[in-house]
Amino acid sequence: MANKTPVKATFTGSDVTGLAEFQTSDTIPLANGGLGVSLSIGSAGQVLKVNSGGNALEFGAVEAIVNIDGANDLTSATLATGDLLLASDGGTEGRITLGQIDTLFSSTTKTLTNKTLTSPKINENVAVTATATEINHSDGVTSNIQTQLDTKATSSFAIAQAVALG
Repeated sequence: MANKTPVKATFTGSDVTGLAEFQTSDTIPLANGGLGVSLSIGSAGQVLKVNSGGNALEFGAVEAIVNIDGANDLTSATLATGDLLLASDGGTEGRITLGQIDTLFSSTTKTLTNKTLTSPKINENVAVTATATEINHSDGVTSNIQTQLDTKATSSFAIAQAVALG
């Protein structure tokens, strides 16, 4: 089938006074069944979408839409530092890696302050059961802890003996 050139009626008031070929700049409004714009074919990767004024169609890039509720469930997946995430940086959307997140958090200066830890474990699978008083007792220890604790215990014992024995 051959391409056809559409024709249009020309009006004077409400009377048709002639026929003419459509020109490149001519459009048919949406209200009359047209697109409201003069279109050429879009570029690769573009889609036909409503313009920003909401009154015509145009070709343009499609914005990425992520439907989290409909996405694959990766909650049990083993993650790697090279895995990708979507991020927005001041209005610029793009991909980042889990490694970048790791770098961000490992270089932060944020620390725990005034937090209560329940059954903390330090460098091994042994729960710390010391009280704050017991931990504070080791304040100022600069060498072998047991030696210094023994020294403190000996001093305390000697003082207690002196008081008891008079």
